[in-house]
Amino acid sequence: MEWQSAYYQVPHDFSAYPFSYPQLSQLVKVTPFLSGETTRLMMTNHYGKAPLTFERVAIANQPTMAGATEVGAVTIQPGQTLATTPVDFQVEAGRPVYVLMVAERPQTYYDYTCTFEPSWVNAGVARQAGKVPRLNDRWRVRKSWFSFAGLETQPTQPATVVNLTGDSLVETGMLAAGLFTLSQRDFPNAVTWRMTGISGNRLALAAPTNQLPEKTFGPALVDRLADLVTVPAKLTVASIGGNDLLLPVDNPGGDEPIPSVESLVQAFTNLKSGLAAHGQELIVPTLAPLRLAGEPTLFQPGEKEVDQKRRTLNQWLGSQPWVVDTAPQLTAPHATVLAPENDFGDHLHLSPTGGRHLAELLWPRIKGALMNN
Repeated sequence: MEWQSAYYQVPHDFSAYPFSYPQLSQLVKVTPFLSGETTRLMMTNHYGKAPLTFERVAIANQPTMAGATEVGAVTIQPGQTLATTPVDFQVEAGRPVYVLMVAERPQTYYDYTCTFEPSWVNAGVARQAGKVPRLNDRWRVRKSWFSFAGLETQPTQPATVVNLTGDSLVETGMLAAGLFTLSQRDFPNAVTWRMTGISGNRLALAAPTNQLPEKTFGPALVDRLADLVTVPAKLTVASIGGNDLLLPVDNPGGDEPIPSVESLVQAFTNLKSGLAAHGQELIVPTLAPLRLAGEPTLFQPGEKEVDQKRRTLNQWLGSQPWVVDTAPQLTAPHATVLAPENDFGDHLHLSPTGGRHLAELLWPRIKGALMNN
């Protein structure tokens, strides 16, 4: 039996905004997509400047770490992604497991991951090595962790791989949780997902360099194809493009114009062809309203141009067979804004209800692609 990812969420580059702790104890809940009798953890120091050492790494079925299986001490070199020594620890598709990583020495962490929606993945961090952090289940609270990308097991049958990528609509977990639940219902123990979304990420342009947090928004998705094709996958679901239009308005100090629709059409075309060259299908939703925080009935400077270009881009996207026109169903009936039940509260991001709604709209197309062998 071959090793296969049972849960994967890529840590991304926070070298512009690293975190330093005198000690660290972090607890990460992950819900595997696959079952297996043995487990190994994937730990990273891809962006680090010095080795990272965790004196204790353990995995358990309870957040208290009662009855934990010890993985041992782990040191990760700069630039490295490391698979730990396998342990006899059974994972079951759909049942959460808990990973504890303890560092007893001062260290700086550059590989960063987060979520808001806590049902499939969650995390807590403490600054003391002797504590097991508690998990926060409130969906409006960001949960962050470092240098942990997920876990692998040896399933009895190989699973189909699906990429879920894009921007904060992916990384916040709202869309992901909805898709994962539907996947587990219809393809239990048969499909595994690779999460590579980065908050603030853009389709065609890399992160701005003028301020934080914009510096952490990552390379353009069209330049991150390695994230999507290193592991052979059946298809990629990408929620992307909104930040290309909105970020120049939200970050005027970046001195970037709002891109032309033609440039975004070309970027989507390049993404589609780049994935097709590796045998992957692409599924993309149309762009829901893109608004800055504030009074939703009034357009702020620049928002009207953003919305006009969004609508024009959506007309083109809607004509493509690999696009699902989801924007109308997420939009309020009498205003250019997310419907209240779909809105995180900032008129831009999705609530858990909005994430489930978008997942349900995308799922028939995704399910059809997965059933088409």
